Amino acid sequence: MGNQGPYNLAVVIESIHDMSHPVEVLDAIRQSLASGASLLVADERVADAFTAPGDEVERFMYAASLLICLPGGLAEQPSAATGTLMRTGTLRNYAKKAGFGDVEVLPYEPGFLRIYRLTP
Repeated sequence: MGNQGPYNLAVVIESIHDMSHPVEVLDAIRQSLASGASLLVADERVADAFTAPGDEVERFMYAASLLICLPGGLAEQPSAATGTLMRTGTLRNYAKKAGFGDVEVLPYEPGFLRIYRLTP
């Protein structure tokens, strides 16, 4: 077996919203981090709250969620049933439950993505 940590950095790209058990995964990552290390999470850059009608990006993300991400996340039960439109508040809630102390939205937003830095 390879090195089991602790790690100075972990990166999760566009997948927390697909997971049936995101809190448990985030907790396992947190436990693998060295003191002072960070987890970077890149996920869809969606609005912080639902509004109707949504803009083109929101409508596209809802379509992707209903057709791909949400059914995938629901394949294992029980499930958090997050889906593509994981709002910042949802990630903050998952991170808090997983034992992270801080969630920072980084000022870099490439394309459809938002980058978060989670620290224990």
